[in-house]
Amino acid sequence: MTGLLAVILLLAADAGTPGSPDGGVDAPPGATARTAEDEEVIRNLDVLEHLAEGQALEMILDLEAERAKASR
Repeated sequence: MTGLLAVILLLAADAGTPGSPDGGVDAPPGATARTAEDEEVIRNLDVLEHLAEGQALEMILDLEAERAKASR
């Protein structure tokens, strides 16, 4: 168990620079910058992810309400 904790601490300590979302990994040589289309796709994926999270929360709340009704 302590070995696992040590590994987690080492990984957390080497998380890269604060501004790099990929943990400080350099882009491969020859990688191009993101295009406007790439940025739009990323924004759309973020929106879809937030919608899915909202739907999951709504389902959990509905299930809780049904459980409360069933336990009465």
